[in-house]
Amino acid sequence: MNTNVKLRLGDMFDGPADLIVLPCLTSGTITGFVARRLVQHSIPHPKYGMALGDVEIMPFEGAEDIAQFVAFAASVDGNKSDIKCLVNIGRAIGQFTAENSSVKYVAAPLLGAGAGGIQSELVAAALREGFGDTAAPDASLVIHVLHQEIYDRLKGNRRFIQGKSKDPIRVFISHTSKTSEASNWVKSLALYLIEQGIQARLDGFHLRRGMDLQQWMCNELSMARKVVVVCDEAYKQKADGRLGGVGWETMIIQGDIAGLPPDSTKYQVVVRAPELDKGLPTYLRTRYAFHAPGPVQDQAFREELVKELLDLPIDPTFETREFAL
Repeated sequence: MNTNVKLRLGDMFDGPADLIVLPCLTSGTITGFVARRLVQHSIPHPKYGMALGDVEIMPFEGAEDIAQFVAFAASVDGNKSDIKCLVNIGRAIGQFTAENSSVKYVAAPLLGAGAGGIQSELVAAALREGFGDTAAPDASLVIHVLHQEIYDRLKGNRRFIQGKSKDPIRVFISHTSKTSEASNWVKSLALYLIEQGIQARLDGFHLRRGMDLQQWMCNELSMARKVVVVCDEAYKQKADGRLGGVGWETMIIQGDIAGLPPDSTKYQVVVRAPELDKGLPTYLRTRYAFHAPGPVQDQAFREELVKELLDLPIDPTFETREFAL
């Protein structure tokens, strides 16, 4: 049973997620708080006539800064809810993560705890049960709590919220692939990282047609615990010239790096160019980079990259990394 369910104090609209769950009544009506957000982002309302426990999931078009998908969960009928319907909602959300590899981070409120009158502890336990029954092993459900008093009460009761000792690490791979060889190299690396239990995020795997590319990049960089920047001559040219998607990513990455402590290891740089300085963008020249001009199947390189991503001890004899100024 997947138990990766966590609590977070605050508004679930404050940061990006892969899927955001919004409560609604079976009549299709929503709370004033949610209604104001839908108007703000020009999002359609849920359909009329949903049964208690039904979940309607759709692309969150117009609000990609919040999530890729939105789920309307019918958690209240009239002025009541029940535990069974909340378990069913958790199962439906979990099943969606199992069927959609791009969805790993789900944000939800305490469904049914307000208008439905269900005790917050029981809501948390029901969502955890249902989500755990069906969710992908590396998916997380984050229950957002608006009030400090309720948050403290739930955090103090471990019977209702039990998270994994360590969440799967989410890694975004920034790259440009002008050739099929470069594209295949990056895809092979991403698949290897996934095999090691890492949530490797790649545009070729997770970017849906019709999505706002720049907003998707912003979301991925924000949600990533680590970022792998795969550089070559083409990447350097676009980064230094602020061209295309790489140019946009460069501005975002520079801003993010500026806010990180000096010893941060969030950004791991991999240079594929035969000569290090010819593939390293100017803004990354002070980074201690991997130099991996060979095939992606280079086992020493792959193992050391995984160690860096997982913050494991590095072999001091490993010599395929270089420092360029």
